[in-house]
Amino acid sequence: MKPKDKAHYIPMGVAEKKSRLERFADLNRWVTARGGWIVSLPGADPVVVECLPEMSLASELRDAGYELTPAGEGERIIPSRIVQKLAMRSDGTYEQLAAGSTRPVALTAIHSGITAVLRYSFSVR
Repeated sequence: MKPKDKAHYIPMGVAEKKSRLERFADLNRWVTARGGWIVSLPGADPVVVECLPEMSLASELRDAGYELTPAGEGERIIPSRIVQKLAMRSDGTYEQLAAGSTRPVALTAIHSGITAVLRYSFSVR
């Protein structure tokens, strides 16, 4: 018996859906490598991304040909977002340095914190 062509066993739309999910995975890797996050479901259209305000992700997406629409702001807990520079007092305790202080830094504490993010949406079709 001759084996049938595998194309006959793919239900209508499955091949299209698979390629859309593969494109989504590629886009997710690209966005993540630039410090952003895709927050929409895989394969969803439009795609919603979040990024820190100081990141260039939005302009890079525009340069890549996507038409971005601002989708508001949000918050995200980011590891190593808060950096505190501490000086040692004469009694051995630490105090946070004021901005522009010339005192020597005895300890730099880095920890997670809540930060504002910008959201954008765009179509991938």
